[in-house]
Amino acid sequence: MTSTSDKETVQIIVDLCARKGVKRVVISPGSRNAPLSITFNRDKRIECFVIVDERSAAFFALGMAQKSGEPVGLVCTSGTALLNYAPAVAEAFYQRIPLVVLSADRPTEWIGQDDSQAINQQLVFANFTKYNCQLPSEVTCADEAWHVNRSVNEAINAATSGRKGPVHINIPLREPLYGTMSANEKSQRTFTLFEPESVLSQQAISELQKRCVQSPNILILAGFLPKESGEAANAIIRKIESLPNVVVLAEPISNIQSKKSISTIDRVLNTFSIEEAQNFRPDLLISFGGALVSKQIKTFLKKYPPREHWYIGKGESHIDTFRQLTALIQTEPAAFLEQLFANISLPETDFASRWQAKAELATERHDAFMQTAEWSDLKAFDIINNALPEGSDLQLGNSSAVRYGHLFEQRNINSIQSNRGTSGIDGSTSTAIGAAWLNDNITTFISGDISFFYDSNAFWNKYLSPNLRVIVVKNGGGGIFRYIPGPSSVQELDDYFETAQDVNVEGIARLYNLPFYRVTNAEELEQVLPKFFASHEQPPILEILTPRKVNDEVLRKYFAAMRK
Repeated sequence: MTSTSDKETVQIIVDLCARKGVKRVVISPGSRNAPLSITFNRDKRIECFVIVDERSAAFFALGMAQKSGEPVGLVCTSGTALLNYAPAVAEAFYQRIPLVVLSADRPTEWIGQDDSQAINQQLVFANFTKYNCQLPSEVTCADEAWHVNRSVNEAINAATSGRKGPVHINIPLREPLYGTMSANEKSQRTFTLFEPESVLSQQAISELQKRCVQSPNILILAGFLPKESGEAANAIIRKIESLPNVVVLAEPISNIQSKKSISTIDRVLNTFSIEEAQNFRPDLLISFGGALVSKQIKTFLKKYPPREHWYIGKGESHIDTFRQLTALIQTEPAAFLEQLFANISLPETDFASRWQAKAELATERHDAFMQTAEWSDLKAFDIINNALPEGSDLQLGNSSAVRYGHLFEQRNINSIQSNRGTSGIDGSTSTAIGAAWLNDNITTFISGDISFFYDSNAFWNKYLSPNLRVIVVKNGGGGIFRYIPGPSSVQELDDYFETAQDVNVEGIARLYNLPFYRVTNAEELEQVLPKFFASHEQPPILEILTPRKVNDEVLRKYFAAMRK
């Protein structure tokens, strides 16, 4: 770097980002953040991305951090630009993803003085960040330089350690903003954070093993996890899945795939009769990962609660989803499971065989139903699932898409992700585009039409990977509201819940010069998927038209078939 911004605060920030593992920064254009844009752009250690729409930019950054497991920076100008980051910052917080938000600001004395683009930016994300700080407007002495160095070190350490998550650094910058100077080769001091080894004491493990032996039937339940955490847990689960009293329920977005783990939780639960459901109650529930997609498993475990519930999570708060929490174990799931089941003698029961029998029954009924299922969202997902390229990545949009996705087994997929931290529909496409940019293999994104149109600015950038595949299930609105209890029974369903509409998906594809396909039935879908997944120079969009007023009936018939 031969030249840089003449703002010393910015020089310190950028050098520390590079030294502490922030390899990528997403910048939205603006004037107040010019010193940051100039300095990041001229530092060859950091790859810069320029995305105009701040909301899309933030979700794009989230997708890259989700895929890489590394912190990603976000840079914006002052004013409401920063507020557009809020949905992605909240999602990153609950999804445990490290984002480093760097917001330019007006000098502190001008806040509240009717100055242009001046709002109170301090602590705007206080409820959704691990760390917040306000830097001085200028570095005028050694103490202020020390303050900036210490604050940025602390922020990036917070983002990447323990329970990972977003942090916010607010940076008041005084005019002039475009001045440059020769780069200072002096390296910034870095704080290296050493975390304790992720194991419990032998005394703690002995106590938990004792309680484990006293709980004959054990259920392990996994919500969403980053790919690396899912793989680590998977390796341990494969060692213990043969235990006759241990059952593993792992949602697809947990990225746990083993022979005996059950991923299709809802369809299995629907095979339980009212009379026999009690027989599947666990004595001990061990859960980890983020919020569960399956509402049915939450309902089941509240109705048939375990005697004990242990939640595993590094740096987590007291997660008491089932109102039965008896232990919070602050360590990594894989490390804990390996410790717990090492050298332990458990009582033999038929708990696992009971669950496996139901899983096999559910698979038989599922396969039989899908053979004759009429054209619908469910049938479309079945055909897509069978055509997904082996070793590819899958991104599921929120609302109906992720729920349909969880009814199918995905055994040959590299990873499955979804924005289930807050479960919003607002940035799913941008997240998938960010993740796909770092993926050498195919990334398939499946979305409903409302979510797709909500985030249509996602394509307004230069970073559309040819390995991305976008599938829009166009059923005319928020189809989930026709199925869930409540909205489907009121006269406001169409306008206020489902928001039925007919927006042109092909128009979006044309706007961004992307290949476009449209299908209206099962035969067309089966024929077009090989072309869709074939090589393209630009990511193609596939629109699947399904019958809006049939989808909910097919889904009801499906679950009825599981219960027959």
